[in-house]
Amino acid sequence: MEKNTRKNLIDSTFDEIYQKGYQGASLTTILKNAKVHKGSMYHFFENKKEMALVCIKEKIYERFVQRYSSIIALESGYLEAFIKSIKDTTNRDFNKGCPIANIVQEMSNIDEDFKVLMEEIYQTFRKNIKDILDLAIKKDEMKECDTTKLALYIASTIEGAILSAKATGNIQDYLDVIDILSSYIISFKKV
Repeated sequence: MEKNTRKNLIDSTFDEIYQKGYQGASLTTILKNAKVHKGSMYHFFENKKEMALVCIKEKIYERFVQRYSSIIALESGYLEAFIKSIKDTTNRDFNKGCPIANIVQEMSNIDEDFKVLMEEIYQTFRKNIKDILDLAIKKDEMKECDTTKLALYIASTIEGAILSAKATGNIQDYLDVIDILSSYIISFKKV
């Protein structure tokens, strides 16, 4: 029961923040949707901010683990698997945008704890991409290159594509950018 209560709080907090941003998130709504009383929340978290930071870390890291660990675990075909992953739109919400970018834009300039956490998550995102590229080079599937810079470029392009689709309400904007990005990534493939 205790584990479910904490999970319900984390899930509800993430949904509320993803929908309305941290500042717009209502603790009352979070508790109502989690079917939890305020006293139960205080059993797990000191306040809304702590609960928000924990849920962001757990939920966003969870997404990265799912999205990239399966690629890193492969024996070969890293670039193809990565491209397939970024072309897959089923796990993205283009109306709400990227949860990382949303929180970075809202909170990084006004709260140091959010700034530090979001920088850590973003660096992990880039590192996951770099790890995939490094494996592709190690397995001789990809030409030698500066994978740190390439990972930064790829991450920035993905984030920009998500933002474009959110701004226009047109998923095709994302797909068009990802098509060009995919061609660029493939240009590093060894023939």
